[in-house]
Amino acid sequence: MDKKTYIQIVIILIIFSILTFVYIYYFSKSSNTLSKLEREKTDINIVKGSEDLISEMSYFSEDNKGNRYEIKSEYGVINPDKSNLILMDKVTAIIYLLDGEKIFISSKKAEYNDDNNDTTFSGSVKMVYIDHKIKSEYMDLSFKNQTASLYDNVSYNSKLSNLIADRIFVDFLNKKTKIQMNNENNSILVRSIINNGNN
Repeated sequence: MDKKTYIQIVIILIIFSILTFVYIYYFSKSSNTLSKLEREKTDINIVKGSEDLISEMSYFSEDNKGNRYEIKSEYGVINPDKSNLILMDKVTAIIYLLDGEKIFISSKKAEYNDDNNDTTFSGSVKMVYIDHKIKSEYMDLSFKNQTASLYDNVSYNSKLSNLIADRIFVDFLNKKTKIQMNNENNSILVRSIINNGNN
């Protein structure tokens, strides 16, 4: 192999090496930049898509008698069709009655009406009121009337008894509870708790 051919091979190898280096350095860097821009664009879309989502929502209200209502949620969004309705997730609520008693409520979801404070709780609803514990799938609460209606898979527990029914209506002002079955022919299942003094 003569000297001229050797020099041509070396020059071709050098040119190939330079092209390889340029391709790897610049094109792969611009690829990474494009990927980064695409990721940022996706993040922007996610944030934009959830721009109405509000975290740690809370509402407080008080009636003319001095009873107070407080409702909180981890996440919430204003109903796009009705701006007075707030759709809430992971909800807790407390009603502070004038006589000092408190009613604790929790549920997976709730629809809160900002105009009148009426709230429909749904999904694993739990209400604790003095020694009474009620669980259901749904609960309609009227803060104005101080009433609650719990329905679907209702179970009630107290120190005296446990029962299963279709619906329980609670009047907080008059301290009255009405227990119902949807079908009048069905019986309410009641289990008495007997305290034998060993508990």
